[in-house]
Amino acid sequence: MTNWTEDYHLLGLGGLTSLITNVKISMWGNKILFECVYDPENRSPYIIVFKDCREITWEVYVPEEVGEAEADLIGIHLGEDAHRKPAVITTDIFEVSIMYGSFHVEKDREMGERKQKETVGVQEESRGVRREDNLAIVEGGVR
Repeated sequence: MTNWTEDYHLLGLGGLTSLITNVKISMWGNKILFECVYDPENRSPYIIVFKDCREITWEVYVPEEVGEAEADLIGIHLGEDAHRKPAVITTDIFEVSIMYGSFHVEKDREMGERKQKETVGVQEESRGVRREDNLAIVEGGVR
């Protein structure tokens, strides 16, 4: 079993902290997106996307802070894809557990500048990473 720090590094972000700025649930809970920023000073946006979700368990730790604009990402455990083990995302305000089919991470290659897109076309299938337009997409689950 991997630990929270190892799973955070699997997102390909680096060693600085992240904030969750929004959570979007679509397709009746089958898809859940966590909009985040890496490194609160430079605010590099990225999105964690879980697809084919079968079960989402949500716990609010601090009801008084649900109106806050951002939640500190304290830990992430990616579990195992194909509905084998749930992913768990823990913040200072809430924790969510997700049984999912697949996940990927979308992040700006140019520190938040999505306006200038270029086609990169690099396929790195062996590491589960592909690049499209101005986004690096990390796919898969932890096995």
